[in-house]
Amino acid sequence: MAREAVQLEPEWSMMNSVPAGGRLPVGMEGPSEYLELLGIVNGGIFGRVVIFDAKTVAKMQFYADETEGAPVHLGRDNWFCLGKVNDDPVFVNRADGSVWGFPDRGVIWWQSDVFECWAESVGDFILNSALGGGYRHVTGALEDDQWWRLLRRIGRAE
Repeated sequence: MAREAVQLEPEWSMMNSVPAGGRLPVGMEGPSEYLELLGIVNGGIFGRVVIFDAKTVAKMQFYADETEGAPVHLGRDNWFCLGKVNDDPVFVNRADGSVWGFPDRGVIWWQSDVFECWAESVGDFILNSALGGGYRHVTGALEDDQWWRLLRRIGRAE
């Protein structure tokens, strides 16, 4: 539905992308739900929410590296960087598949001590935060945000 909807207005198609999924690269590593998602959609740009595609995701795992002095301790063994919201990385907890992020509080993400669980799974995050009513909560977007307008038009948000 979102793939077709971005074609409805020129602004939506220029600023968003919902590419078709495909075969995974040999040896690709990541949480199983993310790997399954790549078979359906190869990442995507959903307004201010970006899900990394198969070609990009391995290069972006540096976001999960420990940062000295950071109040939140990550590490690649425990966290997988799924994408970004605004300019802040979004992580999957490797132990339980939940999706976590740093809400925009006017601080650089790695200096923030606020790290929230945004969804119980990658699928829930996509459905609720990228393609649903939770979009404004995780992005801080205003009512006139172009992706929010698209979600409202296709009946995914009120």
